[in-house]
This record gives sequence, structure tokens and C-alpha cells, in this order.
Amino acid sequence: MQQQPPHTHTPECYRLDGGEEKSEIGDYNLFITLNPDFNIHNIKIPPVKAGEKWYRVIDTSLKNGEDFLDPGKEVLLKPSDHYIVNPRITVVLLGK
Repeated sequence: MQQQPPHTHTPECYRLDGGEEKSEIGDYNLFITLNPDFNIHNIKIPPVKAGEKWYRVIDTSLKNGEDFLDPGKEVLLKPSDHYIVNPRITVVLLGK
């Protein structure tokens, strides 16, 4: 059986849990989405720990000044169970 090459148009999502290791920024969760596709995708976001919420830190589809947000200026996600990911972009969410 011949193996098929990977589909390069599927969004990839990664969750990084920084709650187990001591750091100067404290506990953190990151949810990173890379969308190489030319289509919009509705991405399901995993739940965060009790008392935490997801905030948008980076969305490269937004205009300059709204795409990369400084610490303390993150945007609260409402609703926080999914995110509409535009074509050919990167999104980084912060759980805090």
C-alpha cells in the first residue's frame, strides 16, 4: 500500500500547558492554531481550568495594531468554545 502525502491544507492546533512548571509568568495555557488553508475553519477550543478563560493574543488576519496584543491587552473570547480561523493565518490564545 502506498502512503499518501500529508494534507497541507488542514489547520493544525497545539495546546501548551505551562501550569506544571514554575516560571516568572506563573501558570499559563497556550492554544496555537496554524491555518495554511485558503478556507475559513471553525476550530473547537478545549476548556481551560476552572476559573480561567481564553484570551486572544495573536491573530495575524487582523489589521496592524490588533494582530499582536501586548500583555494585559488580550481580548476575552466570547464564546470561548470555538474560534473562526481565517485563511492562511496563525492564532494564539492564552488561558488565564
